[in-house]
Amino acid sequence: MSDVPEPSDRAERFPGAGSLTWRYLGQWRLLTTIGRAIVLETAHPVVSAGVVEFSTYRRHPWRRIEQTLLSLQRLLYQDSTDREHEATRLRRLHGHINGVDASGSSYTALDPEAQAWVHLTIFDAMVLMCELGGDPLDDARQAELYAEWLLVGRQFGVPAEAMPATLDAYREYFDATVRERLVASAGVEQLLDAFGRLPAPTRLSFLPDAVWEAVSAMLGMGVRAVITATLPAVYRERLGERARLPIGVETAVSLACRTASVAAELLPTKWVYMPLAATYITAKREAARGLRRLGPRGRVSADPATQLADTFVRILDQTGDGVLSWPDLAALARVFSDRLELAAVDEEAMYAAFHDWWDELRATADTNHDGVIDADEYRVLAEAAPGAAMAALMVRVAAAVDRDGDGRIDQADYARLLGPDSVPTQRIAWLHAMDADGDGVVTVEEFAEALREQVLGRARSDTLEYVLGRT
Repeated sequence: MSDVPEPSDRAERFPGAGSLTWRYLGQWRLLTTIGRAIVLETAHPVVSAGVVEFSTYRRHPWRRIEQTLLSLQRLLYQDSTDREHEATRLRRLHGHINGVDASGSSYTALDPEAQAWVHLTIFDAMVLMCELGGDPLDDARQAELYAEWLLVGRQFGVPAEAMPATLDAYREYFDATVRERLVASAGVEQLLDAFGRLPAPTRLSFLPDAVWEAVSAMLGMGVRAVITATLPAVYRERLGERARLPIGVETAVSLACRTASVAAELLPTKWVYMPLAATYITAKREAARGLRRLGPRGRVSADPATQLADTFVRILDQTGDGVLSWPDLAALARVFSDRLELAAVDEEAMYAAFHDWWDELRATADTNHDGVIDADEYRVLAEAAPGAAMAALMVRVAAAVDRDGDGRIDQADYARLLGPDSVPTQRIAWLHAMDADGDGVVTVEEFAEALREQVLGRARSDTLEYVLGRT
């Protein structure tokens, strides 16, 4: 993908935009090898016991795959706080998966060895995806990807000592685990059976049963063929007759993987990557290039005068009378108060902050003393440094958006401002355009600065256009 940032460094920090993990984990073509990862995970005795007793793959394979892929995207592409929320959620859910297996041994999904194995099978899937796609990773890039994946594992809560520290140690560990630890268990049999008899996805539930049965038979054969063909030879032999491949299947699978790899090079990001990954990758790429960025490095219109005039008309002049007056600012206060569902005391504070700004505007910009601010007077004001009342107002609005008061604007905060009709992927891109320092977190200060830059006509803001704009 030419429009995805190249890896920038190998610093010991969580992999972000430009990392190999960002490049490969969220691609749709991971579906060519994720089946192998799921089977290898399930072949671990601890995981298999949990699958037999707790897994919903047999009844809801589509839902389980979707949830697995979504969780992987959340663990990687979101900001640090949202990643921790997802990791905590997964640890909590897995904490309920425990019991006694068929041999009488107790098991828990939080077993460090099992956690490490499950996590590292995803690394194996990414490497194999590239290999089968005809764009194999050399040792240096594999080592870089592995180091990143260890950091992701620690975020998830996998003990560092449970994961091999180097790529060479991992390779020995992987081969030994497949050879000595994995079993052809009931859990694996149930999993393969589930992929062989796929229920209709929700979007295709309108198909007659007879039609779906025919489609399902062909699809199931294809899915099982891909999974079986990508399994390690030593484990495929352990499965025996269930993993026997018809002549030509391996060639067909190789051709399909190479086709997916070529498509990933040619198609737009939104088609190559899963939705959450595509949204974050696009937002980060645009931010890095200075597009739609708000703040000191914001994108200013090629014609600043036109940009400022547009802001004055579309955002500030809410009454449409061509000038700025207290009713306009009161209307802005009302919109924010309504959208954020402010309590009475907070609503009063919001109106008071807008009125303080109005007093400041009259004192500094109303040069002809007619009691209103026209476009020319506002232009002179916008070219100067913002006043204290305006700066305080922007912080007041941003703090009101930050409902839980943790100092950052998260997805829930932002969704409340934009309302239920906003598109989730749109929200992610718009919010992260305000991430001025590119650290993946939008602070209250960054949000306030973004609002101020829009109000002064120095940058474009999709947020204010959506919330306050007039057509």
